[in-house]
Amino acid sequence: MCSMLHRTGAELFVRDIALTLHQRGHSITVYAPFMGDMVEELQARCIACVTELRQVAQAPEIIIGNTRDETVAAMAQFLDVPVISICHDRTAPHGRPPQFTRIRQHIAVDENCAERLYLENGIERSAVKIVSNGVDVHRFRKRPPLPEKPLKAAIFSNYSTEHQHTSAIRCACNELGISLDVIGSGVGRQDKSPELTLAHYDLVFAKARCAMEAMAVGSAVILYNEGMGLAGMVNSRNIEEWHRWNFGRRLLQKPVQMSSVIEAIQQYDAVDADSVSSYVREHISLDATVDALERIAYQVLHDEAALPKSHPAMEIREFSRFLIESQHPLGSHQTAVQLGIQHEKIAALNEVIGQLQQQIRLRHQLEEQRQEQEVLQQQQQRHGQEVCDARLAELQQELHRANELVSGLKQEVLALRNSRSWRLTAPVRWLASKFSI
Repeated sequence: MCSMLHRTGAELFVRDIALTLHQRGHSITVYAPFMGDMVEELQARCIACVTELRQVAQAPEIIIGNTRDETVAAMAQFLDVPVISICHDRTAPHGRPPQFTRIRQHIAVDENCAERLYLENGIERSAVKIVSNGVDVHRFRKRPPLPEKPLKAAIFSNYSTEHQHTSAIRCACNELGISLDVIGSGVGRQDKSPELTLAHYDLVFAKARCAMEAMAVGSAVILYNEGMGLAGMVNSRNIEEWHRWNFGRRLLQKPVQMSSVIEAIQQYDAVDADSVSSYVREHISLDATVDALERIAYQVLHDEAALPKSHPAMEIREFSRFLIESQHPLGSHQTAVQLGIQHEKIAALNEVIGQLQQQIRLRHQLEEQRQEQEVLQQQQQRHGQEVCDARLAELQQELHRANELVSGLKQEVLALRNSRSWRLTAPVRWLASKFSI
């Protein structure tokens, strides 16, 4: 049980486990209040998928819960059915374990999630088993051998965006002559067939499940997640220890800077990456994960026969406590304290917002003043142009009148020369010019 709306860790875990258990002959029903496109793949294999538990008329033998609320909903629908609860996340609300006597086994996907159970929720460490995520090695086949130096890299994560961390990785790759792609829903490029895509990259930046899939294919992997940090290159010396932590957030302690990324990339070793891939395919396969989960389920069912049925009054108290915790997850006193802290944060944020709004108003005023100055300058320019145009028009009119005057004088001179008196007086004008009269 969990939400099956997105292709994230718990949802993909449920899909893979359901498919593998179905292949092994088990009857599987997947319950989720919301269904995404992954459900079509399960239904195509004749696996029952429901959004309402009342649709399931036959009670299951065992409940395997992957998220808090959905697990308790199934417990309320199917009384007396034993439960396995799996914690997939150290901090998310869905990873908080429900506390019921009927939960016969708590499982964590890594040591980090196990710490949530025994350090934060009062579950004995000895009562927690670790079953890590696994890679379907039949689906994620090995790529050809890596080149001596990486040429193509990818950030493979649904959490990645064009963040400053992405910029640092891009700059580091450019410095070393490596092309970089970003793959994930955060950049509108969610990949439904990563087993085909990953084989095209020599170097992959990823964490947890994504990192394991890239390692299984044979890519060199640097553990990284946007907003969390960087761990470094996975190699044959650290893989067993990092596997304990699911190649996840607990390991991401280094800052994401161009220099730290370059240092991690310089640890690239094609031969060692092949050794890492072999380890993943042998020890972190989906088959190994399902084997472990199957053994635990059989053990729970075997032990259940010798255990007394849960007392109805006890279950009612446990369901009541769950409802109270859901409304006040930290307890009423702690909730009041947290509300006070949140009010202080809100007041501080309101003050910051007020300052920002004041800055915005000042910017608007400055912008309005700038626009007014531009308008005035344009008006002055237009006015100056209008004066020039008027003076030019006046001069053109004066020139036109002068041209008309000259033309009129020319016509008068021509008429005079063509007159009879002008011709009769021609000898007189000649004598006058001759003798300077």
